[in-house]
Amino acid sequence: MVTPSDSNSAPGSPPIRTRPIGSVSVLIPTYQGAEFLERLLEALASQSGAPPFDVLAVDSGSTDGTLEILAAAAGYFPAPLVVESIHSAEFDHGDTRNRLAGSSAGDLLVFLTQDAIPVGPDWLRRLVANFEDRQVGAAYCRNAPRPDARPATQVLSAEDPGYSTERRVVELPADWRDLDVHERRVLYNFNDVASAIPRELWERHPFPRTSFGEDVLMARALLHGGFKIVYDAEAVVEHSHDYDPRETLSRARIDGRFNAEWLDRICIGSKKDIEHLCRRFEAPDARAVEEFVADPDQRPAVLREVAQRRRAGFAGLFEGGVSPRRFGATRMLAGEPMHVLLCVHGFPPDTLAGTEVYTLELARALQARGHRCTILTRSPGAEGEEEFSVHTTEFEGLRVLRLVHRLEHKSLEESWSKPAVEEAFRSVLLDVQPDLVHFQHLIHLSIGCVAIARDAGLATVLHCHDYWALCARVQLIRPDGERCESSMGAGCLLCVKDRDLDQIPRARRLGSFARPLLERFAGRAHRAPEGSSVRRRWEGLLDIVDRPRAVLGAYADADLLVSPSRFLREKLLSSGAFDADRFVFSDNGLRTDGLAALKKRPDPRGRLRVAFIGTLAWYKGGETLIRAMQRLGAERIVLDVYGAFDPEADEHHAELQRLAGDNVSFRGRFDNSKLSEVYTEIDVLVVPSIWFENSPITIHEAYLAGTPVVASDLGGMAEYVRDGVDGLLFEPGSDEDLARVLLRLLREPGLIDELSRDFMDVKSIEDNAIETEYRYRALLARQAERAALPLLDARGNATDRQSGPAETQGTDLLLMRPGSSAEYHFHSLQERDVQVQVELLALGGETGLELGGRVLLGSEVLGEIEPFVAEGTDLTPKLTYTGRVHPGDAVLTVEPRLSETGPDYHLRVVSVRVAEPESGL
Repeated sequence: MVTPSDSNSAPGSPPIRTRPIGSVSVLIPTYQGAEFLERLLEALASQSGAPPFDVLAVDSGSTDGTLEILAAAAGYFPAPLVVESIHSAEFDHGDTRNRLAGSSAGDLLVFLTQDAIPVGPDWLRRLVANFEDRQVGAAYCRNAPRPDARPATQVLSAEDPGYSTERRVVELPADWRDLDVHERRVLYNFNDVASAIPRELWERHPFPRTSFGEDVLMARALLHGGFKIVYDAEAVVEHSHDYDPRETLSRARIDGRFNAEWLDRICIGSKKDIEHLCRRFEAPDARAVEEFVADPDQRPAVLREVAQRRRAGFAGLFEGGVSPRRFGATRMLAGEPMHVLLCVHGFPPDTLAGTEVYTLELARALQARGHRCTILTRSPGAEGEEEFSVHTTEFEGLRVLRLVHRLEHKSLEESWSKPAVEEAFRSVLLDVQPDLVHFQHLIHLSIGCVAIARDAGLATVLHCHDYWALCARVQLIRPDGERCESSMGAGCLLCVKDRDLDQIPRARRLGSFARPLLERFAGRAHRAPEGSSVRRRWEGLLDIVDRPRAVLGAYADADLLVSPSRFLREKLLSSGAFDADRFVFSDNGLRTDGLAALKKRPDPRGRLRVAFIGTLAWYKGGETLIRAMQRLGAERIVLDVYGAFDPEADEHHAELQRLAGDNVSFRGRFDNSKLSEVYTEIDVLVVPSIWFENSPITIHEAYLAGTPVVASDLGGMAEYVRDGVDGLLFEPGSDEDLARVLLRLLREPGLIDELSRDFMDVKSIEDNAIETEYRYRALLARQAERAALPLLDARGNATDRQSGPAETQGTDLLLMRPGSSAEYHFHSLQERDVQVQVELLALGGETGLELGGRVLLGSEVLGEIEPFVAEGTDLTPKLTYTGRVHPGDAVLTVEPRLSETGPDYHLRVVSVRVAEPESGL
C-alpha cells in the first residue's frame, strides 16, 4: 500500500537519497520553439565534465520548424537525442513533464524550457554537482536577461529572486507553521525553466496536473519531505521575456489563480491595493531606470513601460485571486508499489470486447511494473449464485472479483444507480484496501461507487471509453440511425423505448422548460396499472430527464478522467460538467508484441482486397460497405468480412447476407494470434461505422500491420485516419462516396504505397502503463488521509426488507410498531469483528409511548434496547454493540421486541451503521 512519507532514513535523522547520480536525462517540452532551439542544442552539445546524458524532447504540435530542427540535430548531436510528438490537447505543464520523466532513464532529471539557453560549457556539471549532498531534493538555475532584452525587462528582472547572483540553500524551518502565506510562497520558490530533480524523488512525487506552478508545488512537497532546495547562481541560463502589458496581465491572472487555489494566498486583495502598490513602486522604479538606462532621453519611455507592466501584473494577480477553488497540499509518497482496483462492466473470459481487453492488458502491464492489481467486474453469475454476491476468481495471474448482477431493474434509474451494487462495492473496498480505484466503466455497476471511493479518501480515475455519460444507449445514435450531438433530455425516453423516434427533438424541447408537465405524465404512469399503455409509455420519464445530471455528476466526482480520443473528450466537455484540467486526452495502449507488418502476399488475380474486422452490429456500418461493394461489382475488388456471423439468429446479419454479392465473403472470427498473418492478404481495412467511434482498436492494429485505412469521416475515426497520409475518409453512411474512395485505390497507381509510408505511432500497453503509473502517483500525492469506510451506513427508512406495521416518517425515519421488523443488508467478503450503531428518536411529546427492542447481526442477538420513555424532551440515543459478521450472514435486524415471545414496544429508527472497530463510529 502506498503511504505518505516524510523520511526514508533513520528516525530522527534528515532524509537522504539512496541512489547515486550516474546518468542524466535532459528533458525539454517544446512548442513553436524554432527561435531559440538551435542555440539551446548548440549549448547542450558543448557541455563537458558532467555525467553521461541524453536528451528527450516532447513536442505538442509545433508548425514553425521545431520538429525539423530536432530531427536534424539527432543526426549530429554528441549524445542520444529522442523526439516524441503529442497533440496540443495532451499538453499540461505537470503532466507533460511527467511524460518526459517517465520516458527517460537518467538518475537525474534536468528540465529545460525551449528558450532557456545554458551559459558556458560547465553549466550541466555545476548543476549536477549540487546533488553530491544527498539531502538536496532539487536545484534550479539563475536566469540572466537576454542581451537584447528591453530595458524595462532588465529593470523588472533585477528584483526577481530567480535572477539573483547569490546562492541559496533552503530548508523547511522549524517554525514554518508560524509563517504567513506570503512568507511561505517565498520559501517554496522554485523555477523549472532550468532545474534538476533526482528520479527517485520524482517517482515519489510526480508533478501535479496544473496549468501553472507545478514547480512551486514540487518544491513545497520536497521541503516538507525534509529535503533541501538549492538556487545555484553559478549555473546560469539566458532567459527572459519582453511581455507587453496585455501578456503581463494574462500571465499574472494565471499566477493569481494558482496562488489562491493551491497556496490559499490572495496576492492583491482589492483594486485599491493595485493603486497603492503602483504608487509605492514609482520612486524605486525611477531610481532603477536611472541606473539601467544611460540615455536620459530614453528614461521616461522606459519608466512608462515599467509602470504599465507593473499595473498589468497587479491587476492580473487581483483578477486571478477571486477563484473560489482551493486544493490541498501535495505530499511525498514512501515509494512502495501501488495496489489498484480496476472496475469494469465485463471481463474475460466472459466478455472480450475492447474495454474489457484493454483493462486486462493494462492490469497485466502494471503488474509487470511491480504493482498489484485487482479486478472488480460485473458477472451474470452461475446458477445458484446469489444476486450481488462477490466471488473471488483468478485470470491470467490477476485476482478477479466477480459481482453477480443479472441486470434485473425495478426502474429505469436502477440501470445506472443501483444501491445493492454500491453496498457490495463498499465491502470490496474494505476487503481489497486499494490505494486507488480506476473505473474503466460504470455501466452495469452503479454511479454512486465513485462517491463511495472518494468519501473513503481513495484516489479515483474514470476512463471514458464511450458516450454512456451522455447516452443511455451508449453510442449517441438512435435505432433509426440518426446521430445525436448530445443528450436529448426527455426525448431519450422515446429512444430507450424505441418508439416515436421522430418526436425526440420535440420531446427534448418540451422537457427543457415544462418540468411540471413531465411530473404529471410521470405521476400518471406511476398510478396506472402494471402493463397498461400509459405505464409502458411514460414510466421512467423523470428518471431519464434527471439522468444527465446524475451520471455526469458521478463522472465529475472522479479525480481524473481519461479519454482515448479528443473528439470524445470535447463531446463530454461541451456538457459543461467537467473541469478541463482534470480531463486527460490519452490514447489507449495495446499489445504490439504479437502484431507485425509482414510482407503482403499479392492477390493472384490482381484484385484489391478490402477487409472489415470487428463486430457486425448495425451501427458499425456493414450495410454501407456491402452496398458500396454492390456498386463496384464489375471491378477487380473483393471484400472479406471478419467477425462473428450468424444470419439465422441475427436479423442484421441476414440482411447483410442478402445484400452481399459474389465479391463479398463472410470469413467469421479468427484467433487473434493469427492477426499478422490475416493482414498479409488485406490491402486496405475499411471502418465504415455510422456512430461516433472513439479510438477504434482495429485502426491501430491496421497501422501496426502496415495497412492503410478507409474510414468514415466521423468522430475518432477522422481523428486517427489522416486523409491522404495513412488512409482515406468518406462521408459517413454514404455507400456512393465509399465506392468512390475505393475506386480511387483501384485506379490511382501507387496510392496504396503512398498511404503506407507514414503511419502514426501506436502506443504500446507498456508505454501506457508507464504514463498511467505516474498519473496514479500524482493523484496519490494529492490525497488526504483516508477516511474509515463503513460496511453499512443507512437511513432508518432505507431498509432492504421489512415486515409488519412499520412506516416512513419524514425523509429518513422508520417508525416501527409492535409486531414489525426491519432488515438492513450489507456485504462482507470476509469474516470480521464489527461495531454496530443504532440511532433512535423518542419525541418529547409522546410521554406515554414506551420504546424498546433488540438488535441482531445475522442470527446472533447483539443486545437489547432497554425500554425507555421520553418525558417532555426529545431523546436521540446512539446505542453501540459489538459482534462478528460472517460473509453469508451480513444482515442487521432491528425489532421492537426483547425476544421472540415479547414483550412488544415501538421504535423510531434514525440510522444504522456497521463498521470495523478500529474505524470508530
